[in-house]
Amino acid sequence: MYTFQWPARTYVGAGILDRIGEWVPPTETRRRALISSAADEWCQPLNQRLKKLLLDAGYQCAQIFAQIEPNPSWDTVQRGAEFCRTHDLKAIFAVGGGSTMDASKVIAMQAGIDYIITIPTTAGTGSELNEWGVITETETRDKQSIQAVMPSFAILDPELTLTMPPLVTLLTGIDAFCHALECYVGSLANPITDALALMAMEMSAGWLRRAVEHGDDLEARTAMLEASMLAGGTMLGAGLGLMHGIGNIAGGLTHDAHGLILARLLDTVMAFNEPDIPALKLARVKPFVDTIRALAQEKFEKLNVPQVQMHEADLPELAERAFVNVNSKTNPRAYTKQDIISIARQSFQII
Repeated sequence: MYTFQWPARTYVGAGILDRIGEWVPPTETRRRALISSAADEWCQPLNQRLKKLLLDAGYQCAQIFAQIEPNPSWDTVQRGAEFCRTHDLKAIFAVGGGSTMDASKVIAMQAGIDYIITIPTTAGTGSELNEWGVITETETRDKQSIQAVMPSFAILDPELTLTMPPLVTLLTGIDAFCHALECYVGSLANPITDALALMAMEMSAGWLRRAVEHGDDLEARTAMLEASMLAGGTMLGAGLGLMHGIGNIAGGLTHDAHGLILARLLDTVMAFNEPDIPALKLARVKPFVDTIRALAQEKFEKLNVPQVQMHEADLPELAERAFVNVNSKTNPRAYTKQDIISIARQSFQII
């Protein structure tokens, strides 16, 4: 038995942000909105543009909360929720990458808001389609997966991804690819998720190089945003695996970029899982994996991307947390804590 549902109504197309008032008009009880984003300078013009679009569409107010950091913390979530309560906000428009969308969903939960619209500006996390938020406990360096608020709408405008720098494009693209790959080989895979995952991997392998090397290529940007969406949809019906089970925990311990950690884990985890992956499935994904691996190696060398460094003393904590992480539970092969430590040693630079 398996189930599949895609709850968030999804709009995809270049330039569609300008029609957001048509897609998501205000209602009598949802006329006061929050625009959440990162604190980066590039977000400011986009936030102001969206604010004008919402006000022109009839929203009573559109308050901006541009305070979300990479690997968002519980402190940020609490401040965002309090901001919503103070201004009596009833809708959230989350603009940005996975960190912004994740934090916004948990802010919505904390503030009692059930109406969130996700507007991704990166092509990687698939966070626009699910109710999960990954939040960091700063003191313990633990990244926690929280089941929060399911987005009501997702607005995917590839024009918003045109300014992503090459390395961010590469790392978010690797994240999208790994979502699809892990879902495809994982223990909860089914015909629906397999179809979505295969298309996501094919599109990622076929378009990521162009998106990295030609950032203004709207066709490539569109394809990568769609690949990320398809991979995100795949996760709605199938679980992930040790790449993300280890990767999420490692991110809390090292603070390295999520896509970089996944790139370092890709070969090691696939080699560990290979004995329990059906031969036909393995053969179908091998060309895609080879393409992504080669691109990552080439660009990492060219851009002088460092190794992921992890302290020896953190390995036991990594093993404890990754062993019980929700993403690890659907890994295709059974694992032990010692297996996790071995994978980390092979994937990261232990210092």
